[in-house]
Amino acid sequence: MTESRFTGLVPESWCCIDCGWNTAPGMKNRQEMDDAAAAFGDKWETEGSIPNTMTWDSEVYTVRRRVWEEAGAAEMGGCLCIGCLEKRLGRKLRPKDFLRNHAFNLPGVPASERLRKRQGR
Repeated sequence: MTESRFTGLVPESWCCIDCGWNTAPGMKNRQEMDDAAAAFGDKWETEGSIPNTMTWDSEVYTVRRRVWEEAGAAEMGGCLCIGCLEKRLGRKLRPKDFLRNHAFNLPGVPASERLRKRQGR
């Protein structure tokens, strides 16, 4: 079996590894992305044919590497909801914890109220 073209880009699961909550309803996991790419063939790369939807209850974000490491989470080791990340850190997240210009952290991206508050938006 060949390695997924989405390894390192899309998680195996969007469920929080601590509590099991789906942090990204409407988003495809790595296997679903592989299946969709196979179904669309080569055109998915040129036409962007794999739909994913961010919802207003999503908690998809990117924090600084030091924050992730402080929480004891491995790079690409799974997702954490905001509550579980904060529990691991022993504190609330602050806007400076997030990568400022990352696509997941931009102001117009749908996100839960809890995530938007932590990001200062």
